[in-house]
Amino acid sequence: MNKDRVDYRQGMDKFELEKIKAELMQLDRDLVEADGIRLKPSQCYRFETNPPHVLFNTNCPDALRQKVQDIISRHIHD
Repeated sequence: MNKDRVDYRQGMDKFELEKIKAELMQLDRDLVEADGIRLKPSQCYRFETNPPHVLFNTNCPDALRQKVQDIISRHIHD
């Protein structure tokens, strides 16, 4: 399974990290469809913190990618 990577070079404190994790968990309440299979959104990406980045499966829906990137971008600071 190929993955695309999005790096966030700015710093992130622990409080912001917890906010990100909570918002990403909220996304899992609604399933998404990838290649005809219904999945939890968290099955389409991996969020890592050192350095902050997201790995997306190549079949991850564009709308989900945008939601994940928006959540993380709101909490990343220079």
